[in-house]
Amino acid sequence: MPRNSLVNQVILIVIDDVRASHLFDLIKLKKLPNMTQLAESGISCQNCITSFPSITYPCYTNIVIGSYSGYYPIEGSGIPMYHWVGRTDPPSEGKKFPIIRHGGKGSHILKFNSDLGPNCRTIFEQAGEGNFLSSLNLFNRGSVLIPPIEYTTQSILKGVGEIYKDPKRIFSNKEVPKVTVAYIPKTDDLMHNKGFDHPEYIKELIKCDKFIGSLIETLKNTEHFDSTAIGIISDHGNYKAKNMYDIEPYFEEKGLKQYIPRKGTGDFDVSMGSVGFFNFRGKDWFHHPTFNQLQEFVTSSPGSKNLNLFDLLWKIPGVKLMYYRDDNNTPDKGVIYLEHRDEKTGKKLKDRIEYEGHGIKQKSKYIPDAKDFYKYSEHEESAYLLDNKGHSIDEWLKVTNHIDFPMIVDQVPRYLKNPRSCDIVTSTLGEYFFGYEHGKTMADHPYSHDIGLKKSMTVPFIIGGSPNIPRLELSYCKTTDMVPTLLYLLGEKPHYSVVGKSIFEYS
Repeated sequence: MPRNSLVNQVILIVIDDVRASHLFDLIKLKKLPNMTQLAESGISCQNCITSFPSITYPCYTNIVIGSYSGYYPIEGSGIPMYHWVGRTDPPSEGKKFPIIRHGGKGSHILKFNSDLGPNCRTIFEQAGEGNFLSSLNLFNRGSVLIPPIEYTTQSILKGVGEIYKDPKRIFSNKEVPKVTVAYIPKTDDLMHNKGFDHPEYIKELIKCDKFIGSLIETLKNTEHFDSTAIGIISDHGNYKAKNMYDIEPYFEEKGLKQYIPRKGTGDFDVSMGSVGFFNFRGKDWFHHPTFNQLQEFVTSSPGSKNLNLFDLLWKIPGVKLMYYRDDNNTPDKGVIYLEHRDEKTGKKLKDRIEYEGHGIKQKSKYIPDAKDFYKYSEHEESAYLLDNKGHSIDEWLKVTNHIDFPMIVDQVPRYLKNPRSCDIVTSTLGEYFFGYEHGKTMADHPYSHDIGLKKSMTVPFIIGGSPNIPRLELSYCKTTDMVPTLLYLLGEKPHYSVVGKSIFEYS
């Protein structure tokens, strides 16, 4: 056991797509006895704020590294989102045009560990010497990955238990893993296709608890429970959109053609839930477009049209805001514009988010127009930071964790600094869901996650197990605090790229 460590092993279980209030409501109803025991005897938080955009990638990615997207050639993760176009800054022109990464395709998932880049570390790469295990964990760099026999919650967690029973199956030194990460995707599938209020989704959460109980029993039987910390977290929350809308005919009518990387042809690539991530051609597909090019966009269709893309995107039903970069931004310093409309007059307003620095040293300031879109000015604590000064992620978290758009002033620059991020972000607030990906309407369900509202940005945070773990109930924290907290319990120091902090620093 390293010096000053409280435990010998940690097991992190990431349960996809669970809103904090939903899980803790089930705890109150005594439906999750094993998670209840871990939470009540250890550390818990019902107000843990995740990354933006509140989508599986980057949210799940960021949990495992304890950091965020950013200008990844310097610091942070190279994975900005679920779907992205592989542009670079500065642009690197070559024979092959930039790829489109699709986070749902198996061949693309295999590239994730490379996509992370060299300037961030998984929890395994930060935890010193030892054995490291992943059970269906997609961000497994530095560990041994065991694929489950079946893609079920039971099989994923049973696989972890089997290694604790017989570690020599995969570890020649016969020692149990120092760090284990298990990823549970079934809840996400059920949430999208059935809904967070559907009996099958709720039943799956109860199953998760049951199999966590089986894992706890294995740890006790192998005499490892007292020296193990078990972390439970989700990547993002969720919401139900009020309306479904097929946006595909609108883009076809405007003459916009889907980007084809093999040929380097086309005008745009988009993924849209309630939030739209729009990639447009610049002077070519190696370059992001300038503001003027977005205002006077020439389509590649026969009889090409001149389009003002900002006006075009404002006509999409339900759009409430739009983010885009200033042309003069650098990785070190820049401005993000937040365009929105006055609710009464329809007049366009333009707030500014200014950023400087990287990683844990990044500071951002929010400068509203005549009306502040986030309504931070209506809350005493958050209004205090509207002082024309840059503030750290933890300063923003402290004053916005309890309201909509928590921590968003810090998060938007981290996304848009990544060269692989899009050019314009549009967002409804859950009034409409589009289900549009790469030229086609793909989804027809109203249950989703991506927006900056609190219900999509708040997840459960639990660490329990060993009696050495102190009892703490946190009023707030962030998902990137999980890794540095687990490392603290192991007596290990986090990598310099980690933006989260040990929760013991909150008290």
